[in-house]
Amino acid sequence: MIKTRLRYCVYDPDPRGNPRYYVRKNGYKKVRIFEKFDDGRGNITEAFMKAYWAALAAMDGGAAPSKKEVPREDTFDWLVDQYYRSNAFKRLEVTTQSDKRSVLARFCMTAGPLPYKKFRQQDVANSQLKRKETPGAADKLVKVLRALFNWAMKQDPPLISANPATGIKKLNAASEGFHTWTPDEIDTYRAYHPIGTTARLALEIMINVGARISDAAYIGRQHESGGELRFTARKNRNRKPTVIEVPMMPDLVDALRHTKTGDFNYLVTEHGRPFTVNGLGNRMREWCDAAGLPQCSAHGLRKAAAVIFAESGASAPEMCAVFGWSKLETAETYIRNAQKRKMASNAFARLADYRNPKSVSFSRAENESETNRGEKHGKSMAKNKNGGPGGTRTPNQAVMSRRL
Repeated sequence: MIKTRLRYCVYDPDPRGNPRYYVRKNGYKKVRIFEKFDDGRGNITEAFMKAYWAALAAMDGGAAPSKKEVPREDTFDWLVDQYYRSNAFKRLEVTTQSDKRSVLARFCMTAGPLPYKKFRQQDVANSQLKRKETPGAADKLVKVLRALFNWAMKQDPPLISANPATGIKKLNAASEGFHTWTPDEIDTYRAYHPIGTTARLALEIMINVGARISDAAYIGRQHESGGELRFTARKNRNRKPTVIEVPMMPDLVDALRHTKTGDFNYLVTEHGRPFTVNGLGNRMREWCDAAGLPQCSAHGLRKAAAVIFAESGASAPEMCAVFGWSKLETAETYIRNAQKRKMASNAFARLADYRNPKSVSFSRAENESETNRGEKHGKSMAKNKNGGPGGTRTPNQAVMSRRL
């Protein structure tokens, strides 16, 4: 552990290099601080200092804590402990378990001793609003609590009769989530990371397969079969396994042919070891930044692939088969957006035709006398009768016809 500029505060990163900060004082159990430490300009954030002083005050305000007792029944501490012990929780991915533990641990720092059965919808909403400065984290808390209460309702006998986290609207509802890569951004990335680099191979896997980063990290030669890739999606593979079969597109085949890969994983580090999911995510962040694309991310590539399929005319069931979605509504959202863009483009094309007719104006004809018009009409009819050009409509006449 490395001492920080603050007394009793130490920096202790996890095995993957993710930052962790603790307040450690002899005779007291260490306290982790989850708030962001640095604001990017070398200054300690106000939120971190507030949590730091609170941890010290808790230590100085009481005797050294004794060994933690078994959580009292009917409290959140007890409910969460029972959830961790359940088969439903153990079937979750390790990364999902870790994420849920992190959210629930922070929640139980204040709500742990409270009776969970008395928790009402308004209490959940209040907990969400307390975290409004970080709306993503606030919405995640509601999502995790909803899953916790759903599990509690399904026990025999049920541990709770209703889910108070149901019906809580997102604070971050207006956000579109991860930025969807544009065709120009994909071209920029490809230009910076040429064929033969691991960075380029990562993009080709995710854009051509529509793979999540968790899938891209483990897909390899063993998943090839007759010009196709066949693999089980890592997400929910223990609860609802989804097998995905997609053809290997030329761009992906070309990248694989010219890039050094592993025996069981296409994507490997400089030392030939397979990437972890978090490790690949961090490297993808570095590769995007190097290409001048700080707004882009690995998940945004999956969204870009979905946009491409929707604009090419793929149906909702077809897109579900490619991306492993269980709900048609997910695909239909992309399809509706693609249709809107297409209709808008068509509308502007018609507007351009309306504003810019490619023909001579009728103004001269309108100033001529009836006699002249009659003579020209006679000549035109004569040409028509003899098979002359008078039988064809001018471009301007065609435009006028469309206007009427």
